[in-house]
Amino acid sequence: MTIRVLHICDKFGVSGSTIHGVSRLLSWWLPRYDSGRFEVRLLGLRPADGASETLRRGGLDLECLGKGKFDLTTLPALLRLFREWRPDVLHLHGYGASNFGRMAGAVAGIPSIVHEHAVFPKVPAYQIPFDRSLSRRMVRGLAVSAAVKEFMVRRRYMPEDRVEVLLNGAPLEEFRPSPPDAVEEERRRWGIPPGCVVVGTIGRMDEQKGNRYFMEAAARLLQRPGLPELRFLIVGDGPLAGERREQCRTLGIADRVIFTGYRSDIPRIQSLLDIQVFPSLWEGVPLTLFEAMAMERAIVSTDVDGLGEVLRHEENALLVPPRDAEGLAAAIEQLLCDRGLARSLAAQALRDSRDYDVQRTVDRMEEIYDQMTVGRAA
Repeated sequence: MTIRVLHICDKFGVSGSTIHGVSRLLSWWLPRYDSGRFEVRLLGLRPADGASETLRRGGLDLECLGKGKFDLTTLPALLRLFREWRPDVLHLHGYGASNFGRMAGAVAGIPSIVHEHAVFPKVPAYQIPFDRSLSRRMVRGLAVSAAVKEFMVRRRYMPEDRVEVLLNGAPLEEFRPSPPDAVEEERRRWGIPPGCVVVGTIGRMDEQKGNRYFMEAAARLLQRPGLPELRFLIVGDGPLAGERREQCRTLGIADRVIFTGYRSDIPRIQSLLDIQVFPSLWEGVPLTLFEAMAMERAIVSTDVDGLGEVLRHEENALLVPPRDAEGLAAAIEQLLCDRGLARSLAAQALRDSRDYDVQRTVDRMEEIYDQMTVGRAA
Protein backbone atom coordinates (compact mmCIF):
# COMPACT_ATOMS: atom_id res chain seq x y z
CA MET A 1 0.00 0.00 0.00
CA THR A 2 1.31 3.44 -0.96
CA ILE A 3 0.67 6.05 1.72
CA ARG A 4 -0.14 9.49 0.32
CA VAL A 5 1.12 12.31 2.56
CA LEU A 6 0.24 15.96 1.98
CA HIS A 7 2.42 18.56 3.68
CA ILE A 8 0.55 21.86 4.02
CA CYS A 9 2.28 25.14 4.94
CA ASP A 10 0.87 28.64 5.29
CA LYS A 11 3.67 29.96 3.09
CA PHE A 12 7.27 29.11 2.28
CA GLY A 13 9.00 32.32 3.32
CA VAL A 14 8.79 34.97 6.02
CA SER A 15 8.10 38.61 5.24
CA GLY A 16 11.30 40.18 4.00
CA SER A 17 13.07 36.83 3.87
CA THR A 18 13.73 34.53 0.94
CA ILE A 19 13.01 31.21 2.63
CA HIS A 20 12.30 29.99 6.16
CA GLY A 21 13.52 27.01 8.16
CA VAL A 22 10.47 24.82 7.57
CA SER A 23 10.95 25.19 3.83
CA ARG A 24 14.58 24.14 4.17
CA LEU A 25 13.43 21.10 6.14
CA LEU A 26 10.93 20.16 3.46
CA SER A 27 13.63 20.48 0.80
CA TRP A 28 15.64 17.91 2.77
CA TRP A 29 12.76 15.62 3.73
CA LEU A 30 10.94 15.11 0.45
CA PRO A 31 13.82 13.52 -1.51
CA ARG A 32 14.55 11.20 1.43
CA TYR A 33 11.14 9.56 1.84
CA ASP A 34 10.94 5.95 0.65
CA SER A 35 9.38 6.57 -2.77
CA GLY A 36 8.32 2.94 -3.00
CA ARG A 37 6.05 3.30 0.02
CA PHE A 38 5.19 7.00 0.25
CA GLU A 39 3.82 9.51 -2.22
CA VAL A 40 4.50 12.94 -0.73
CA ARG A 41 3.17 16.26 -2.00
CA LEU A 42 3.60 19.84 -0.88
CA LEU A 43 0.96 22.59 -0.75
CA GLY A 44 1.10 26.24 0.30
CA LEU A 45 -2.04 28.13 1.29
CA ARG A 46 -0.86 31.61 0.25
CA PRO A 47 0.05 32.95 -3.20
CA ALA A 48 3.30 31.83 -4.79
CA ASP A 49 6.25 34.05 -3.87
CA GLY A 50 10.01 34.20 -4.12
CA ALA A 51 10.40 31.44 -1.53
CA SER A 52 8.16 29.01 -3.41
CA GLU A 53 10.08 29.76 -6.58
CA THR A 54 13.36 29.09 -4.74
CA LEU A 55 12.03 25.67 -3.72
CA ARG A 56 10.87 24.92 -7.26
CA ARG A 57 14.31 25.80 -8.63
CA GLY A 58 15.71 23.37 -6.06
CA GLY A 59 13.64 20.56 -7.57
CA LEU A 60 10.58 20.47 -5.30
CA ASP A 61 7.16 19.96 -6.88
CA LEU A 62 4.70 22.18 -5.02
CA GLU A 63 1.43 24.00 -5.51
CA CYS A 64 0.06 27.19 -3.97
CA LEU A 65 -3.64 27.85 -3.37
CA GLY A 66 -3.21 31.61 -3.58
CA LYS A 67 -5.50 32.32 -0.61
CA GLY A 68 -5.34 35.11 1.97
CA LYS A 69 -4.59 34.59 5.65
CA PHE A 70 -8.24 34.53 6.75
CA ASP A 71 -9.83 33.55 3.43
CA LEU A 72 -12.74 31.24 4.25
CA THR A 73 -12.72 29.83 0.72
CA THR A 74 -9.53 28.01 1.74
CA LEU A 75 -11.66 25.28 3.35
CA PRO A 76 -13.69 24.29 0.24
CA ALA A 77 -10.54 24.62 -1.88
CA LEU A 78 -8.77 22.10 0.35
CA LEU A 79 -11.72 19.72 0.22
CA ARG A 80 -11.67 19.84 -3.60
CA LEU A 81 -7.95 19.06 -3.60
CA PHE A 82 -8.48 16.20 -1.17
CA ARG A 83 -11.03 14.64 -3.51
CA GLU A 84 -8.52 14.94 -6.36
CA TRP A 85 -5.33 13.93 -4.52
CA ARG A 86 -6.86 11.51 -1.95
CA PRO A 87 -4.22 11.99 0.77
CA ASP A 88 -4.04 9.48 3.62
CA VAL A 89 -2.24 11.82 6.08
CA LEU A 90 -2.14 15.61 6.43
CA HIS A 91 1.12 16.99 7.82
CA LEU A 92 0.49 20.59 8.88
CA HIS A 93 2.97 23.44 9.47
CA GLY A 94 1.92 26.91 10.66
CA TYR A 95 -1.18 28.43 12.24
CA GLY A 96 -3.26 28.70 9.06
CA ALA A 97 -2.36 25.21 7.88
CA SER A 98 -3.15 23.73 11.28
CA ASN A 99 -6.53 25.51 11.37
CA PHE A 100 -7.80 24.90 7.86
CA GLY A 101 -6.04 21.53 7.63
CA ARG A 102 -7.60 20.15 10.82
CA MET A 103 -11.05 21.40 9.81
CA ALA A 104 -10.83 20.01 6.29
CA GLY A 105 -9.30 16.78 7.56
CA ALA A 106 -12.18 16.31 10.02
CA VAL A 107 -14.75 16.79 7.23
CA ALA A 108 -12.93 14.45 4.85
CA GLY A 109 -11.98 11.86 7.47
CA ILE A 110 -8.22 12.31 6.98
CA PRO A 111 -5.96 12.16 10.08
CA SER A 112 -3.65 15.09 10.69
CA ILE A 113 -0.31 15.87 12.28
CA VAL A 114 0.38 19.35 13.66
CA HIS A 115 4.12 19.99 13.50
CA GLU A 116 5.32 22.94 15.59
CA HIS A 117 8.78 24.32 14.92
CA ALA A 118 9.25 27.10 17.47
CA VAL A 119 8.29 28.58 20.81
CA PHE A 120 6.63 31.95 20.34
CA PRO A 121 6.40 34.58 23.11
CA LYS A 122 2.73 35.19 22.30
CA VAL A 123 0.03 33.18 20.54
CA PRO A 124 -2.10 35.47 18.34
CA ALA A 125 -5.51 36.19 19.83
CA TYR A 126 -7.27 34.84 16.76
CA GLN A 127 -5.48 31.48 17.13
CA ILE A 128 -6.67 30.65 20.64
CA PRO A 129 -10.31 29.75 19.80
CA PHE A 130 -9.11 27.63 16.87
CA ASP A 131 -6.73 25.67 19.08
CA ARG A 132 -9.30 25.22 21.84
CA SER A 133 -11.94 23.89 19.45
CA LEU A 134 -9.66 21.85 17.17
CA SER A 135 -7.29 20.27 19.69
CA ARG A 136 -9.02 16.87 19.51
CA ARG A 137 -9.05 16.97 15.70
CA MET A 138 -5.29 16.39 15.71
CA VAL A 139 -4.26 12.74 15.70
CA ARG A 140 -0.60 13.45 16.36
CA GLY A 141 1.54 16.42 17.30
CA LEU A 142 5.26 16.78 16.63
CA ALA A 143 7.50 19.22 18.50
CA VAL A 144 11.10 19.96 17.56
CA SER A 145 12.17 20.21 21.22
CA ALA A 146 10.84 19.62 24.73
CA ALA A 147 10.30 23.38 25.09
CA VAL A 148 8.18 23.37 21.93
CA LYS A 149 6.14 20.44 23.27
CA GLU A 150 5.42 22.41 26.43
CA PHE A 151 4.37 25.36 24.25
CA MET A 152 2.00 23.14 22.26
CA VAL A 153 0.42 21.65 25.37
CA ARG A 154 0.20 24.74 27.57
CA ARG A 155 -0.26 27.50 25.03
CA ARG A 156 -1.96 25.71 22.12
CA TYR A 157 -4.13 23.30 24.18
CA MET A 158 -2.97 20.11 22.48
CA PRO A 159 -3.34 16.81 24.33
CA GLU A 160 0.00 15.99 25.94
CA ASP A 161 -0.26 12.27 25.23
CA ARG A 162 -0.52 12.94 21.50
CA VAL A 163 2.53 15.22 21.21
CA GLU A 164 5.95 13.69 20.56
CA VAL A 165 9.33 15.40 20.60
CA LEU A 166 11.05 14.74 17.28
CA LEU A 167 14.32 16.62 16.97
CA ASN A 168 15.26 17.90 13.56
CA GLY A 169 18.48 17.09 11.81
CA ALA A 170 20.54 18.18 8.84
CA PRO A 171 21.93 16.32 5.82
CA LEU A 172 25.25 15.72 7.52
CA GLU A 173 26.90 14.53 4.33
CA GLU A 174 26.57 18.09 2.97
CA PHE A 175 28.18 19.68 6.03
CA ARG A 176 31.74 18.54 6.57
CA PRO A 177 34.76 20.45 7.88
CA SER A 178 36.39 22.06 4.87
CA PRO A 179 40.08 21.55 3.97
CA PRO A 180 42.30 24.54 4.79
CA ASP A 181 43.02 25.46 1.16
CA ALA A 182 39.29 25.65 0.37
CA VAL A 183 38.74 27.87 3.43
CA GLU A 184 41.55 30.22 2.39
CA GLU A 185 40.12 30.51 -1.12
CA GLU A 186 36.70 31.40 0.27
CA ARG A 187 38.23 33.97 2.62
CA ARG A 188 40.01 35.65 -0.28
CA ARG A 189 36.72 35.73 -2.17
CA TRP A 190 35.15 37.78 0.63
CA GLY A 191 38.18 40.02 1.12
CA ILE A 192 39.05 38.67 4.56
CA PRO A 193 42.73 39.34 5.36
CA PRO A 194 45.01 36.41 6.25
CA GLY A 195 45.13 35.72 9.96
CA CYS A 196 41.76 37.32 10.70
CA VAL A 197 39.43 35.48 13.05
CA VAL A 198 35.89 35.37 11.64
CA VAL A 199 32.92 35.43 14.00
CA GLY A 200 29.53 35.04 12.41
CA THR A 201 25.84 34.41 12.76
CA ILE A 202 23.52 32.83 10.22
CA GLY A 203 19.78 33.40 10.27
CA ARG A 204 16.86 35.60 9.45
CA MET A 205 17.22 39.22 10.46
CA ASP A 206 14.24 39.74 12.75
CA GLU A 207 13.60 40.23 16.46
CA GLN A 208 13.61 36.51 17.28
CA LYS A 209 17.16 35.91 16.08
CA GLY A 210 18.68 38.58 18.34
CA ASN A 211 21.01 40.01 15.66
CA ARG A 212 21.12 43.41 17.37
CA TYR A 213 22.85 41.90 20.40
CA PHE A 214 25.40 40.23 18.13
CA MET A 215 26.16 43.64 16.62
CA GLU A 216 26.52 45.21 20.06
CA ALA A 217 28.85 42.38 21.12
CA ALA A 218 30.94 42.95 17.99
CA ALA A 219 31.33 46.64 18.81
CA ARG A 220 32.46 45.80 22.36
CA LEU A 221 35.02 43.26 21.14
CA LEU A 222 36.51 45.70 18.65
CA GLN A 223 37.24 48.11 21.50
CA ARG A 224 39.17 45.56 23.58
CA PRO A 225 42.96 45.45 23.37
CA GLY A 226 45.00 42.35 22.82
CA LEU A 227 42.54 40.45 20.62
CA PRO A 228 43.37 39.18 17.12
CA GLU A 229 42.12 41.05 14.07
CA LEU A 230 38.41 40.31 13.71
CA ARG A 231 35.78 40.24 10.99
CA PHE A 232 32.09 39.72 11.68
CA LEU A 233 29.89 37.93 9.18
CA ILE A 234 26.09 38.29 9.14
CA VAL A 235 24.41 35.80 6.82
CA GLY A 236 20.73 36.10 5.91
CA ASP A 237 18.05 38.60 5.06
CA GLY A 238 14.81 39.64 6.68
CA PRO A 239 12.63 42.55 7.72
CA LEU A 240 15.28 44.11 9.99
CA ALA A 241 18.15 43.98 7.50
CA GLY A 242 18.04 47.74 6.97
CA GLU A 243 18.00 48.40 10.73
CA ARG A 244 21.01 46.16 11.28
CA ARG A 245 23.02 47.90 8.56
CA GLU A 246 22.18 51.26 10.09
CA GLN A 247 23.10 49.96 13.55
CA CYS A 248 26.44 48.84 12.11
CA ARG A 249 27.13 52.34 10.81
CA THR A 250 26.02 53.96 14.07
CA LEU A 251 28.33 51.71 16.08
CA GLY A 252 31.21 52.65 13.78
CA ILE A 253 32.06 49.06 12.83
CA ALA A 254 30.98 48.99 9.17
CA ASP A 255 34.55 48.28 7.98
CA ARG A 256 34.68 45.10 10.11
CA VAL A 257 31.25 43.64 9.30
CA ILE A 258 30.26 41.73 6.16
CA PHE A 259 26.56 41.39 5.30
CA THR A 260 26.18 38.53 2.83
CA GLY A 261 22.40 38.65 2.35
CA TYR A 262 20.55 35.40 1.68
CA ARG A 263 22.86 32.55 0.69
CA SER A 264 21.97 29.10 -0.56
CA ASP A 265 25.60 27.87 -0.34
CA ILE A 266 25.57 27.60 3.45
CA PRO A 267 28.39 25.01 3.75
CA ARG A 268 30.77 27.31 1.85
CA ILE A 269 29.78 30.32 3.95
CA GLN A 270 29.94 28.33 7.17
CA SER A 271 33.49 27.26 6.36
CA LEU A 272 34.55 30.90 6.82
CA LEU A 273 33.56 30.99 10.47
CA ASP A 274 35.94 30.31 13.32
CA ILE A 275 33.21 31.02 15.87
CA GLN A 276 29.48 30.76 15.16
CA VAL A 277 27.07 32.69 17.36
CA PHE A 278 23.38 31.98 18.03
CA PRO A 279 22.02 35.10 19.79
CA SER A 280 18.33 34.05 19.57
CA LEU A 281 15.73 35.33 22.03
CA TRP A 282 13.45 32.33 21.52
CA GLU A 283 13.70 29.24 19.32
CA GLY A 284 12.63 25.76 18.41
CA VAL A 285 16.00 24.40 17.35
CA PRO A 286 17.57 26.30 14.43
CA LEU A 287 18.74 24.10 11.58
CA THR A 288 21.96 26.08 11.34
CA LEU A 289 22.87 24.71 14.78
CA PHE A 290 23.10 21.13 13.47
CA GLU A 291 25.03 22.42 10.46
CA ALA A 292 27.50 24.31 12.66
CA MET A 293 28.05 21.22 14.80
CA ALA A 294 28.67 19.05 11.73
CA MET A 295 31.09 21.68 10.37
CA GLU A 296 33.05 21.56 13.66
CA ARG A 297 32.50 25.21 14.53
CA ALA A 298 33.16 26.65 17.99
CA ILE A 299 29.70 27.78 19.18
CA VAL A 300 28.47 30.57 21.42
CA SER A 301 24.72 30.54 22.01
CA THR A 302 21.97 31.92 24.15
CA ASP A 303 20.54 29.38 26.56
CA VAL A 304 16.95 29.41 25.31
CA ASP A 305 14.42 26.70 24.47
CA GLY A 306 15.74 24.02 22.12
CA LEU A 307 19.22 25.56 21.93
CA GLY A 308 19.70 24.77 25.60
CA GLU A 309 18.50 21.21 25.05
CA VAL A 310 21.05 20.36 22.34
CA LEU A 311 23.98 22.41 23.67
CA ARG A 312 25.79 21.87 26.98
CA HIS A 313 27.74 24.70 28.54
CA GLU A 314 31.51 24.21 28.40
CA GLU A 315 31.06 20.78 26.76
CA ASN A 316 30.02 21.51 23.17
CA ALA A 317 29.37 25.28 23.38
CA LEU A 318 29.43 28.32 25.63
CA LEU A 319 25.94 29.40 26.73
CA VAL A 320 24.86 32.88 27.83
CA PRO A 321 21.53 34.48 28.77
CA PRO A 322 19.43 36.06 26.00
CA ARG A 323 19.47 39.84 25.41
CA ASP A 324 22.97 40.05 26.91
CA ALA A 325 25.44 41.69 24.53
CA GLU A 326 28.17 41.77 27.18
CA GLY A 327 27.65 38.07 27.90
CA LEU A 328 28.02 37.28 24.19
CA ALA A 329 31.13 39.43 23.95
CA ALA A 330 32.70 37.80 27.01
CA ALA A 331 32.03 34.28 25.72
CA ILE A 332 33.44 35.11 22.28
CA GLU A 333 36.48 36.72 23.92
CA GLN A 334 37.00 33.58 26.01
CA LEU A 335 37.21 31.48 22.84
CA LEU A 336 39.47 34.01 21.13
CA CYS A 337 41.89 33.87 24.04
CA ASP A 338 41.68 30.11 24.65
CA ARG A 339 41.96 28.39 21.28
CA GLY A 340 42.36 25.03 23.01
CA LEU A 341 38.91 25.42 24.55
CA ALA A 342 37.50 26.49 21.18
CA ARG A 343 38.92 23.38 19.51
CA SER A 344 37.65 21.13 22.29
CA LEU A 345 34.09 22.51 22.12
CA ALA A 346 34.07 22.26 18.32
CA ALA A 347 35.32 18.66 18.37
CA GLN A 348 32.62 17.63 20.84
CA ALA A 349 29.97 19.42 18.77
CA LEU A 350 31.12 17.42 15.73
CA ARG A 351 30.82 14.16 17.67
CA ASP A 352 27.36 15.13 18.91
CA SER A 353 26.19 16.07 15.41
CA ARG A 354 26.02 12.39 14.47
CA ASP A 355 22.83 12.15 16.52
CA TYR A 356 21.11 14.71 14.28
CA ASP A 357 21.07 13.27 10.78
CA VAL A 358 17.96 14.30 8.84
CA GLN A 359 17.39 10.72 7.64
CA ARG A 360 16.69 9.71 11.25
CA THR A 361 13.90 12.30 11.36
CA VAL A 362 12.44 11.10 8.06
CA ASP A 363 12.55 7.45 9.20
CA ARG A 364 10.58 8.32 12.34
CA MET A 365 7.99 10.28 10.35
CA GLU A 366 7.51 7.27 8.07
CA GLU A 367 6.87 5.10 11.15
CA ILE A 368 4.27 7.60 12.34
CA TYR A 369 2.53 7.65 8.95
CA ASP A 370 2.41 3.84 9.07
CA GLN A 371 0.83 3.92 12.52
CA MET A 372 -1.77 6.51 11.48
CA THR A 373 -2.91 4.54 8.44
CA VAL A 374 -3.22 1.05 9.91
CA GLY A 375 -6.47 -0.46 8.63
CA ARG A 376 -7.03 2.10 5.87
CA ALA A 377 -7.96 0.71 2.49
CA ALA A 378 -5.45 1.02 -0.31
